[in-house]
Formats: sequence, structure tokens, C-alpha cells
Amino acid sequence: MTPFEMAKLHLLSGSLTRPWSESEYKILLSTDTIRFFYVENGFLVGRLIGPDAEILNVIVHPKYRRLGKARYLIDKFEKEAKEEGSSKCFLEVAESNSRANKLYQSLNYLSVGKRKNYYEFVDGRKDNASILAKEI
Repeated sequence: MTPFEMAKLHLLSGSLTRPWSESEYKILLSTDTIRFFYVENGFLVGRLIGPDAEILNVIVHPKYRRLGKARYLIDKFEKEAKEEGSSKCFLEVAESNSRANKLYQSLNYLSVGKRKNYYEFVDGRKDNASILAKEI
């Protein structure tokens, strides 16, 4: 999957925040600490920083959700992060993103913090980011 395809899928994902651009994905993928996993109609971008891993983006096309794709991608990332020495995985999610929050809860992620008004949606609304973490 190319950075162009990633940006296109991000746009098609129905994200309420600004989709990341091809150049943003290109820069990310050129960084040594970045890990990238993909399946048909979905991908995950994460970062390894010493003992910590961070999921930056999980994107699945709306027509292909609830098929286990995001769960599969997260599991692959967590396994590689653990193999490379990470012991904890973090992510941020909008408080209003109930589907994602249910998924992360089912994967044993716990709330460790909050960023007020972190997300700005394309319609001008704002939402808090829940910071979640789990031992891996």
C-alpha cells in the first residue's frame, strides 16, 4: 500500500477529523521507529519508542468494518512491538468514537488520561481525546 493509497483510504474512511495527506504518510513511513501493517481495505501505523509503543492510526474502510480487520492489525502491531522490546502500548481516541472505544476496551486498553478539546472535527466541533494504554 502506497502513501497515496493510504491517504485515499483515510479520506474514504469517513473520519470526522482531517484525513492525513499522502505527504504525511510518506514522511511517517520513512521514519525508523514507524511500523506499518495492512490488510485489504485497512491499515495501521504505529511507532516504537523504547519501552513504549504507540498506535497512531487504524483505518478500515466503512464497508469492511466489524470483520476483525482492526483487531488483527492491532494484534500484529502489539506482537511486533513486544518482540522489539516494548512493554506498553498507547493510543488516543475521540471520546465520541463509541465503536473504536468498544474495540479498545475489548482488547484490554484502559484509560490513563485525557486531552481536552484535542480533536477538531471538519464541521468545527471539538472532542476530548481519551489516552488509552495496555501492557503487552
